[in-house]
Amino acid sequence: MKVAGQIVGDYLAGFAHLKIETDVNEKALICLIDTLGLSMSAKTELTTQAAIMMSGTLDDNTQGGATAWATGTKLAASEAAFANGVAAHAHFQDDTDHESWTHPGSIVPPAIVALGERKGASLDDVLRALIAGYSVINWLGRDEVVARRLIARGFRTSPTLGTIAAAAGSAALLGLDAQQAHSAVSIAASTTGGTLEPVRAGANEWRVQNGRAAQGGLIAACLAEAGVVGAPLALDGPKGFLATVAGLDKTPDVWATPPDPNIMRTIQAKPYATLGDNMAAAMAAQKLYQNGFDATQVASIEVTLWEPFTNYPGTNYKGPYERMVQTQASTAFAISAMLTQGDITYEMGNTLREDPLILDLVAKTTVIPDAVNGPLDSQVTLTMKDGRKLSAHSTEMPRDLLFQTRVRALHVFEGRMVRLGAKAGAAHTLGAKLFDDLGSTKSPSISSVLHEVLALVR
Repeated sequence: MKVAGQIVGDYLAGFAHLKIETDVNEKALICLIDTLGLSMSAKTELTTQAAIMMSGTLDDNTQGGATAWATGTKLAASEAAFANGVAAHAHFQDDTDHESWTHPGSIVPPAIVALGERKGASLDDVLRALIAGYSVINWLGRDEVVARRLIARGFRTSPTLGTIAAAAGSAALLGLDAQQAHSAVSIAASTTGGTLEPVRAGANEWRVQNGRAAQGGLIAACLAEAGVVGAPLALDGPKGFLATVAGLDKTPDVWATPPDPNIMRTIQAKPYATLGDNMAAAMAAQKLYQNGFDATQVASIEVTLWEPFTNYPGTNYKGPYERMVQTQASTAFAISAMLTQGDITYEMGNTLREDPLILDLVAKTTVIPDAVNGPLDSQVTLTMKDGRKLSAHSTEMPRDLLFQTRVRALHVFEGRMVRLGAKAGAAHTLGAKLFDDLGSTKSPSISSVLHEVLALVR
């Protein structure tokens, strides 16, 4: 029987020859432009600025460098992976893989794109490697088995599983053989981690966790390429990842089969700047806002939310909101902001955390754990002061808010770039061309794609 590292190593070694469906490849591009837009939007965020400032700037003509997306600065590839991972995660709006409870967009693309720049890879090569990384993070958390154990033990799944996924994607891009890819994953598994305390406390270093995971995965793959050998049982040995980090005494049955690239279809975007656990509830609240009501006349609010989400650190917090992240995790704040503003943006965590109407609604909000329905189901019910009840369900909102189509992705990308100063229509035109050219015989280099995207706002 193959050990876990062999299963992943064999999968990655053969990935270059694996057939990737057209819609899966398109979804990879959707995830990439989502990540780029988020990272560029975070250029004024403190942690992003600190991550870039602490890195050693290279001359633009230096060979083997990579780009910090928020500023266009040239850095060493490993430092660019770190800085871009921090930036992509900075607004808490990077994409989600539900089964692993992770945000792969701030981990896998930063590592792979930086490595792709360094080695002169094409966009098609980068997207294929991105799919490899995303599929491995899903495999690590498949059916939530390992993910739930990590959360229960106080580990954040994104950085803890993410280092391994970034190593996997990097190994695919580097074309490592099965033994080298096995070592890349093993090195990453032996050096990974990140706790939930920063999210619970509303601190800042949760952004750093995903940046370190991206950087660590890139480094692990490069070490394996150079001949460094990882522990063969780093994932499932007696002192390996499963036993010591996840606290499992046997390898999960769901790890018996290789990762599946088609899981890209299940990756969810985050249309609002709040914890992923709050997304369905925020959608229901947005529907109520669109239907119209007087927020000053609300007597009470009831929110049904998938039970595991109600147990996640920070979701039950109802103030006082002293730090932005406390608002981003809080279900009550997310609902109240949406009911009064019709959206939840990153800036609201600063500008509206003392808003009297929002705080009044927060105090009136009761979250009811739902043990029957699933993570995409939430209902928000308002009881008005005149006795009327107004309700909306998350499923009444468009599905492509979460499962982005090409049309939706281009709309979001255009909006972000325009807010950063791009000429109206320019981002949409560039993005559409990238989609149209997918799979063509002359795929552009990832460096040229980055140059064009960054030029939109410079």
